[in-house]
Amino acid sequence: MTVNLERIFLVFILKNKKYFSNIEPFFFKNKDIQYVYRIIRDYMSSSIDTEVPSAKQISEMVSLEDKDNTITKDMLLAMLKVNLKEYDEDKFIKPKFNTWILINRIQSGTTDIIDDSRELEGITNYDEALSVANRMKEKINEATSTKFDSDESLGSDFDDAEAHCQDTGANKIATGWETLDTILGGGWDVGTFNCIMGQTNAGKCQVGGFIYIRSKGTHLTHKMKIENFFKMIKNSKND
Repeated sequence: MTVNLERIFLVFILKNKKYFSNIEPFFFKNKDIQYVYRIIRDYMSSSIDTEVPSAKQISEMVSLEDKDNTITKDMLLAMLKVNLKEYDEDKFIKPKFNTWILINRIQSGTTDIIDDSRELEGITNYDEALSVANRMKEKINEATSTKFDSDESLGSDFDDAEAHCQDTGANKIATGWETLDTILGGGWDVGTFNCIMGQTNAGKCQVGGFIYIRSKGTHLTHKMKIENFFKMIKNSKND
């Protein structure tokens, strides 16, 4: 990885702030660029609505943090003066940029997975071993995921339930959304009811043991106890 290419990546991230949440400072091998990026990223992490600072603001931020004056103005200017218009974004920048992200995530994830595998030594309890296995699987999925845009992490089909592929295992049912499956360690727990979206009174925050169910055929809404809901599902399977 050349310094010039890392400068291009830095400026590209500044033009596309959605990447800040996915790109860690250690992705940059050049220590000076890594240092500057960390300062900018820390600033961007302060709020979801934070705007990317201007070159002048970045210079001031670096000056405040860099007590030893390691980053000179000329060095910072060289990092930020890259003109992205000189490069083809679709044919040059993005392919190399995405490759860079994927390689770094795989390398980092591999290290974490090796550390987790060491925990397996001495484990004799199945549930403990399963917990470690699920954690390793989660890290593998995250490390090898090619969805680098945080605003697309749930997929463009998030609202289309019919588009999701739900594989059923002994303990988990895949949600159909890669990100949620990773977070949940494989998907929903078998035998549970989960509601993450819905209109008012759909049952998202119910605590009284009741849920509201709308019939897909009649579009009528019914209120029933959760235990009755599961009995209804069980009876329908038996039929």
